Amino acid sequence: MNTASDDASGVWLASTVRGLLEEKYGRGNVPSVRKLTQLIREANGSATISHGHVHNILRGEAPNITDKTREMLACFFAVPPDRLVPPGARPVTGTDRRLEALAFRFSSLQPDELRAIEKAIQMVKEERDGAAG
Repeated sequence: MNTASDDASGVWLASTVRGLLEEKYGRGNVPSVRKLTQLIREANGSATISHGHVHNILRGEAPNITDKTREMLACFFAVPPDRLVPPGARPVTGTDRRLEALAFRFSSLQPDELRAIEKAIQMVKEERDGAAG
């Protein structure tokens, strides 16, 4: 069974965040996860990212972060939010933003998880078709 840490986008995000931390604090001077959580909160007007989530991001176990988390990290690092989106997952301009966000979230799902979603969609379609008939 694959874990989130096996996911390329989680590893990419971890590497990117670690790199930004080293740029900000210098190699070997990066604060602890608890201190980082406090500093992120301070940079974002008391909005928080949990200690556990920061830990998971740094370990590569958080391939999918919310837009809010991405914006909070971007604010903390003083970078644009798209700096925290993997290159292959950058949204295409001119399309529905909600659809792009959904597709980005699905990009890290395992094949069995995608099949379950497809099955659920098919069940809804069949139910809708039966109700319309």
